[in-house]
Amino acid sequence: MPKLKPKDEAKMNLLNGKKAFESGNSIQALLDLENALQFYKHTEEHVILAEILRIIGEIYFEKGQMIESRNHYKKAFMSFKNYNHKIGMADCYDKIALSFMLQDEFHHAEDYQIKALKIRENTPDKKGMARGLKNLAIIKFKKSGDDQEAIRLLTEAIELAKKSKDHQLVINIANDISKISNKIGDFEIAMKYAIIARRFSKEYSIKLSEESEEEFVDLLINLGLQKYDEVEYNQALKYLKNATLILKVNNNPMLASIEETIEKIESLIDLQKQN
Repeated sequence: MPKLKPKDEAKMNLLNGKKAFESGNSIQALLDLENALQFYKHTEEHVILAEILRIIGEIYFEKGQMIESRNHYKKAFMSFKNYNHKIGMADCYDKIALSFMLQDEFHHAEDYQIKALKIRENTPDKKGMARGLKNLAIIKFKKSGDDQEAIRLLTEAIELAKKSKDHQLVINIANDISKISNKIGDFEIAMKYAIIARRFSKEYSIKLSEESEEEFVDLLINLGLQKYDEVEYNQALKYLKNATLILKVNNNPMLASIEETIEKIESLIDLQKQN
């Protein structure tokens, strides 16, 4: 069999690398893509170069090798820039920002996320804008605890996510708003967005994460206890009984104490009726 020309061999390596990446074989994908890169990095084929570098950046990101990931995303950014692909450029900066956030380097994360949003704002990419605003909100909240700014950004993000019809992203953002609101004691707002997440989950058959289910139980308990303190016993019962339904399914050790609180509330309701 005759030896392939360098360009044909590079094309074959690229195709094999993409297939390996899509099938989850990152080791083989990295080997094939690095071989393809050896040819394409000496060409002006920026579209292909950007694709190779972006995938390699993603492989290193998934491996947790953030420095290598960022190096390849920065190179991918320059390739996207060479043919003015703004969405691709913003995607690279999004990923770099996320890598810094995961390493608690919030100053760098914020810097790259703001740059990504600036690049993307003149594109029609509503989904990308929503994702970027969501990430910026979380970065700012983790960096300084600015819950109001985080919720403002997330509220803007969820509207864009709805317009882009990305139902999973809507659920994720709604859960973020609910989680932050629950942390700062704004339980009514937290419940509003938890319900939005659950409505989208049911309507579009998207399974909620275990974490979001745990946070929902926590919210039900918080709201129930708040209503108990406010002497709104019927409302307190509604939230706490809903919490016990989930606690029973999960055999949660908190069940006994919540049931005890429910019994106290029911006794207080009976006393109110007698008076």
